[in-house]
This record gives sequence, structure tokens and C-alpha cells, in this order.
Amino acid sequence: MARCGLILTLLLLGAAAFTEDTVGFTAENFLIVDGQPRLILGLYENPKDDAALAEAAGAGFNLVCGRPDQESLDRLSRHGVHAWIPLGGMMALAENDTAGREKLAAVINQFKDHPALLSWEAPDESLWNEYYSASGWIQAEQPRQLAERIGQTADPATAERQRAELARAVELTQRGLWPESEAAYDVLWKELGAEQPHPELRPTQRIEAAKELSAKLTRGWEYIWELDKRHALWQNHAPRNSIAHMREYNRAVHAAGCDIYPVPANYRTEHSDLRDKSLTSVGAYTDRMRDSAPGKACWMVLQGFGWRDIQEGARLKNDPLAGRRPNWLETRFMAYNSLLHGANAILYWGTAYIEKDSELWRNILRLARELRALEPAIVAPKPPFEPHAEGELNHTSFDGNQPTLMFRQYAGPDGAPECALIAVNEGYTGVAFRVSGLPAALDGRPLHRLYSDETVTVSNGGFRDGIRGYDVHVYATSKALQAE
Repeated sequence: MARCGLILTLLLLGAAAFTEDTVGFTAENFLIVDGQPRLILGLYENPKDDAALAEAAGAGFNLVCGRPDQESLDRLSRHGVHAWIPLGGMMALAENDTAGREKLAAVINQFKDHPALLSWEAPDESLWNEYYSASGWIQAEQPRQLAERIGQTADPATAERQRAELARAVELTQRGLWPESEAAYDVLWKELGAEQPHPELRPTQRIEAAKELSAKLTRGWEYIWELDKRHALWQNHAPRNSIAHMREYNRAVHAAGCDIYPVPANYRTEHSDLRDKSLTSVGAYTDRMRDSAPGKACWMVLQGFGWRDIQEGARLKNDPLAGRRPNWLETRFMAYNSLLHGANAILYWGTAYIEKDSELWRNILRLARELRALEPAIVAPKPPFEPHAEGELNHTSFDGNQPTLMFRQYAGPDGAPECALIAVNEGYTGVAFRVSGLPAALDGRPLHRLYSDETVTVSNGGFRDGIRGYDVHVYATSKALQAE
């Protein structure tokens, strides 16, 4: 019983205290569903076709974006799939908003006992949208309208001065000097015989609006919690905004995350604003989301589409690589990159825009089957020790700090202790590496590298192997974790 150095009671230490009347999470923040810790695999798409929904459920998806609709939720129940319900703006409650509370309560009370319901969701990307709603006006439309008015100024000298003042206002905006830029714009509007037409879109006003919305959403979450303590509350963010500001929005939630779609890495979608635009931005944003909701679950939204599927443009038409869909290796890497940085759920957005016989859809289903088979190890408690990987130096700028590892001990199907080790190479080039720090009970034992015919034998608490760039290896004492 000690062949992995496993203490089976560890499996019980991961569960946070909870009752059937209260939503529960493990110590690693995996949601407890029907008494068991689960890896949440979700789709924003709610397939209209029953065959597609059944296919997704059969592959391992256990959460779908639902609607506050009895028939819709009943259909998901029949397929064995849970739902989250987006509540949108109705959950942003102002103080003493009796009518708003009644409207929200009506929805919560109507569906909180439905067996399909798993979670409520706040307005999507609510913090970012408070800023983004004004970006077009601030960066483009306001300067354009002012330039048109200046063009109608009769006196050339006055027009030249006004153009210089407009350029100065634009520069102040670009430098982030919001109050100064607003004052400069106000002077121009007044001189040109008009009032600022959109004072609500001033940058400083949007900052205050974002703070106000945070208070309203927190008030809404707290009211929902009064009515329903059995379902998780979660907030999805854009891959932007400061950690400090997101923490305000995450005060009352159980789970927070963001959507991040980096494929292809060289395509300038401006979807995110980290300097890292590569596949590893998924892990980097997972870290940020965990920092923005300390001690809470992290639910990440990954790419289920190609940018060409949702956008038009000359570059997309003329460049066969721009806007392409993720391939299998990229899809697999992004999921594991997120998991090894602490994600507790993976949801896909954009699958509604791809064909259900497409390569990307098949890859997503294939990955879901793989992750569902690996679930016993993924949701297992974190052990009190961490194995280490040391990469061998090579011809690149690699510094020997790859791959990233996750080691777990879990109970196999027959109750016997088993072990699994996931290795993710976050570098673009292949690397040889040595693992150390594995339990002594593994010495002399082979570890299967799943989805290959290879094994490695543990010696002195470790083994040596090599891994391609942006690749994933899963080693296990049993092939039971390998999906058919």
C-alpha cells in the first residue's frame, strides 16, 4: 500500500468543510460536485443540436452556459451536463434598489433548486467594459469631431493654434494624464462653440463608474448568497486591468478568471496587453487571475476558435496564417499551461463559430477526454513536497529552468495508491531534463509516458528525459489515466 509513498488520508485533507446546503471546494479550490472534487470543463456554446451536446458530454464536458429557462436547463439535465447562468446587469444592485432586488430574487428563487444549475455568473468582462466603452470616443472619435470643427474655423492663424491645442490634448491622453487631457479638450469644445457632448465618457468618469459598478456587483453577489448558498458565484474578466482593481470585483465571488486567446502568437489582435503574446501568456494570466482572487478558485476561458472565424479584414484574407485556428499541440499546451499555473476549470469560448466536423472541434473533444481521464490526479491534494526539474543547457538562451512540473498521488480505480507527474515545457525549443525529488518508494519502478510507448525508470528519486518545445508529458504509474 506504500508503493507511491502515498498516505491515503491525504485524499481527505483536500476537501474544505462543507455541507449539502453549502457550495464546497477542496484545499486546491476544485469545486465539489455531488460530494466529489471535479475538474470543470465547460463550453460557452450551448449546442442547439442534441448530437453535438451529447458528443461534448460524452467527451467529458460537464458545464455549459445555460439560460434562466426551465426547458433549457431540463435539456442539459437529460444530457448529464450542468449549467452556469449569466445574470448580466440585473445583479448590479444600487443601494436601496427594491425593484432590482425583487427582479434578481425572482430569477434566483426560480432556478436555484434546478439539478442542472452549478453556478451563477456576473456580467462578462464587466470591469474592462467600463473602460472599453469609452475607448473609441477617447482615442478616435473625439479628436476627429474636433478636427472637423477646427477645419471650419475661418481665420487660418486661429485654426493653426487650435490644431496645436488638439495635438496637445491627444498627447496628454496618450501619456495617461487624464485630468489634464480632459481640461484641454473642454477648452477646445468651448472655444469651438459647443459643450463636451459625452461627459460620461471622460476617462476619470469611467474610473469612478468602474468603482461604482464594483460596489453594485458586490452588493448583488451578497444578496444572491443570502438566497442561495449551494451554487458557486464566478466572474470572468478580460485579459487586462490591474490586479488591485480586479480584487475589488472579486471580493464576493468563489471563482474568478479571464479569457485569453493567443493563437497565432504573431497576430496583433490586441486581445491582451501583457508583453507576452505567446502561448505562455495563458499561464501568465492564470497567475494574475489567482493573484486577483487570493485563496479562491481560478476558472480560465481558452480559445475555441480562430480569429478569422470572428473578424474580417484584409490581413486575414491575404495572410493564410493570420487568424488561423489553434492546432492540436497548441490546444493541448494552453490547457496544461493553465492547469499547472493553478486553474481549477477550463472553459472554451468561440466553438459556436466552428464546424462540428472541424479539426479544432475534434481536438477540443480529444483534449476533454484526456483531461477527464486524468481528473483523479489533477484534483488530488498537493503533496507536502515538490519534485524538481533541471534542464540541460543547450545552444539557445535557455537557462535550465524547464520544464514546469506537477506531481500528484491519488487512489486508483481499485483503491490502490498511484502517482502521476505532468511536465510542461514553456520554452519554444526542446530540452533534455532530469527530474529529482520523487518519493523513494518509486525507485526502480517504471513510469508510463501516456499517449506514447515509452517508459522511464525512476532511480535515486528521479529520471532523465527530453521534451519538445511547448509540449506536455504525462508520466504515471498506471495507464488507467490514459483516455481510450
